[in-house]
Amino acid sequence: MDTMINVADGGGRWDMANAPFVVDALARSIPTVQFSMEGEVLAVNDRYLRIFGREAQDLIGGHHSSFVRLTAAGTADYATVWNTLRKGRLIQTEFGSIAKDGREVWLQATYMPVLNSNGVPQRVFKLANDITHEHQHAADHIKMLEAISRSTAMIEFALDGTILSANPLYLAITGYTETDIRGRHHRMFVSPEDACDPSYERFWERLREGEFIRSEFRRIGRDGRPIWLQASYNPILDACGKPTRIVKIATDITESVELRLENAHHAFSDTLTQLANRRRFNRTLAEEVRRAIRSGDDLSLILIDIDHFKRFNDNHGHQQGDACLRIVATAIRSAVRRANDLVARFGGEEFAVLLPSAGADVAATAAETIRAAVETLRVDHQDGTRPVLTVSVGHASLSRDHRSADVLADDLVERADRALYRAKEAGRNTVCDDRAIHPKGSVTPPFRAPFSHSISPKG
Repeated sequence: MDTMINVADGGGRWDMANAPFVVDALARSIPTVQFSMEGEVLAVNDRYLRIFGREAQDLIGGHHSSFVRLTAAGTADYATVWNTLRKGRLIQTEFGSIAKDGREVWLQATYMPVLNSNGVPQRVFKLANDITHEHQHAADHIKMLEAISRSTAMIEFALDGTILSANPLYLAITGYTETDIRGRHHRMFVSPEDACDPSYERFWERLREGEFIRSEFRRIGRDGRPIWLQASYNPILDACGKPTRIVKIATDITESVELRLENAHHAFSDTLTQLANRRRFNRTLAEEVRRAIRSGDDLSLILIDIDHFKRFNDNHGHQQGDACLRIVATAIRSAVRRANDLVARFGGEEFAVLLPSAGADVAATAAETIRAAVETLRVDHQDGTRPVLTVSVGHASLSRDHRSADVLADDLVERADRALYRAKEAGRNTVCDDRAIHPKGSVTPPFRAPFSHSISPKG
């Protein structure tokens, strides 16, 4: 027998003496069809027939074009397939067809020309694999991604953070066009400080290692405004489990985060003066006392009370009293220079300044600066008077003993309050520390301004 089966372009061949055994083995395990070089169906096995729900007589003698969609059968690409097979070249392809019951069927097929001893194609042997389920699953997956893309912001990155693409929703959130961002790095969306932080590079290392990361992220829009995203960074893996790119799915939560931050601000801020409120003061005091105990660092507290404030309210009304509190709060905040110092409204007309890493000398200087700053204030009133405002100031520093943090915090407040009381007894517009009353300290005369003004009932 002088016919051979070409199994691959330029590859090996089987002698047709063994062909019946080969074809029989394939027919028992794989859907197969044989065609003439004109595309006529010569033979078809049961496995192939079961895919389409047809009988052999339905197909044998018919043309290959009956297996493909009518819209594809008359195309130039379809004609090219058969021209290629007639040249003796193997073709592998996927195509869709319709079963007898109307089902859509997808096959992955290999068309192998059968050549004679002179290399001339005699027929075509087709091996098929039913991939309908896989194809539908992939189609469903694509549809799902399309649905997600219509309702969710998406952006795709290379493993080094280079932007590959972004959908319209992501572009709308950030204010960019795809031309603006394609080919640039993810760091364009973060602040310079965040981009320089070592944790930023570690973030991308984790993604390159295949780690899924989900959190809230603060990003920067095209106009420089902050944007808050609830986002997941999803490494896309290849067949070997190796990351190939990163897909980010995000939801704009800017409005809810800003509302949350605003509520948190109100929860820890005094509405009238915009200083920290007593709740925030107590929390920060406890944290700073624990930190000072661990580190052995200094910690001081200043308490400030507006002199004769009740008389002020009685003479000028509560609206002017509120204005007075706001002006004094601004003066205290301006007098406190260090970024980590906390200025709070302690209650009523009383204020507190917490000084981390500050001993008694630093506290004394800060207290006098506050006293002097308030003394220079003038408040306009409807009656045209401009009374002098003054404050009494007491300060204390952390006691170095072995009591608990809670006891130390309470003790610090109590000693600063006693120092404030001493300042009032000393004539007001005065600064006192607690060393005169602390058992381990030495008595320190109160600091009194060279001249002192008090607001009398008559102004």
